[in-house]
Amino acid sequence: MKNDGKKESAASDIMVRRGVYYPAFGIYDGVAGFYDYGPIGVRIKKRIENQWRSLFINRTGALEIETTNIVPEVVLKASGHIDTFTDPITNCTVCKTPFRADKLLESYYEKKGMTEALSSVKKMSIEHMEKAIRDAGTGIKCERCGNPLGKVEKFNLLFKTQVGPYGGETCYLRPETTQGIYVDFIHLYKTQGLKLPVAIAQAGPAFRNEISPRQQLVRVREFTQMEYEMFIDPEDDPKEIFGFDIEDVLKTEINFIRSNNGDKEEILPLKELLENGNVPSKHFAFLLYLEEKLMDAIGMDKKAYRFRELEKEELPHYSKGNVDLEVKTSYGYIEVAGNAYRSDWDLSQHAKTSGQDLAIISNEKKVLPHVVEASMGSGRLLFSLIDNCVVEDAERGWNWLRLKESVAPYRYAVFPLQKDEKLIAKAKEIHRMMLEKNTDAYYSETASIGKRYARADEIGISHCITVDYTTLEDDTVTIRERDTTNQIRRPFVELI
Repeated sequence: MKNDGKKESAASDIMVRRGVYYPAFGIYDGVAGFYDYGPIGVRIKKRIENQWRSLFINRTGALEIETTNIVPEVVLKASGHIDTFTDPITNCTVCKTPFRADKLLESYYEKKGMTEALSSVKKMSIEHMEKAIRDAGTGIKCERCGNPLGKVEKFNLLFKTQVGPYGGETCYLRPETTQGIYVDFIHLYKTQGLKLPVAIAQAGPAFRNEISPRQQLVRVREFTQMEYEMFIDPEDDPKEIFGFDIEDVLKTEINFIRSNNGDKEEILPLKELLENGNVPSKHFAFLLYLEEKLMDAIGMDKKAYRFRELEKEELPHYSKGNVDLEVKTSYGYIEVAGNAYRSDWDLSQHAKTSGQDLAIISNEKKVLPHVVEASMGSGRLLFSLIDNCVVEDAERGWNWLRLKESVAPYRYAVFPLQKDEKLIAKAKEIHRMMLEKNTDAYYSETASIGKRYARADEIGISHCITVDYTTLEDDTVTIRERDTTNQIRRPFVELI
């Protein structure tokens, strides 16, 4: 797996050797921006998604739905994607290789240590980016052949397709999972007996025709998106939200960067951020609270992530406030969640285009709900979590993952001490009993016991169970703890 010209990190080494994920269609040299997850990657990814589902959906009583991947053109015309879902593109003047202009500039300024210029890229217009690339001279050139780059233009990221035997209707692969939620809102409201606030969520694939995919799972063309849309009455001043006391929520402290404050990080309570206008509403603060809880649930180091208030120039025209959740990785800070106060933009646009009245009656008045949104990518969360949990252990002789048990691929690994038929039979019996009790357990009998410990450590299994000759006598096993390598002896029935 390529690491985009950087020295391969310890995390990347583990992900490559253990097949956590890998380029799709590899035997055909693949297509950039698409990845397959191996057995270990699938388990970790699903566990991250399950933690999100447990907190965002089950704990808040949100409705989970599943909408189609194919979206009619009229829907994305109404949402603005047809006209505005773009990134800045520039092509090599010789080999025609495409590049994202903003990412080229960010990489250039980061290497030069030009902090102020780096932070200004997000505010640049297309014309400004083109001038900045020219001003950099040979500092920014084609990464493939070294020749100059051409004009900067807008490139639409939608994947277009045709529906019907003769391609009679233009449709698109969905660029996000939210539009299905907005379009279904009025149907759900009427059929499910709801009242505001209402939370509707879904997790599933989204597709974006990324200009120049890179940085492994950070910039891809297909990914799993976890979206949580809260429909609210904008005049509502809640004392509690879905059973959470709002005063308790607002006491939560988060690592925050205010807009127009450079990269200065401050640990501040949500209450202060709300009062100062950095967070636009109590409902919005609730989303940040849930994300803080999620990061703790999956075991992300609190020092590794921050919330950043987007600056005015970065905001969509309909937004009343955006805050990104960013995690520090070997590629720098990457966005793993976007939070937006979308006002009534989405419902009003779909109402206008469809001709349907999407307003509802709430507290004896007609309301077109506003929406606050939390959008997360499970692939980026997986990448950033592994990148932060890897332990480079020279003393142990191998690198390993300090994963929290909630997201580890297996709870236990079961090993016979050596290749003895009696030990193997007993180890398989214990493994089978664990599976029957829905206890996740991994089994292996190949290689030395030391190498099997190393393999288990590498993928983050917290406890290894070794079956030896004493086990045959008294049904006790040796339990090795991953983080300390300490070993204790216990009856194996206590583990099931």
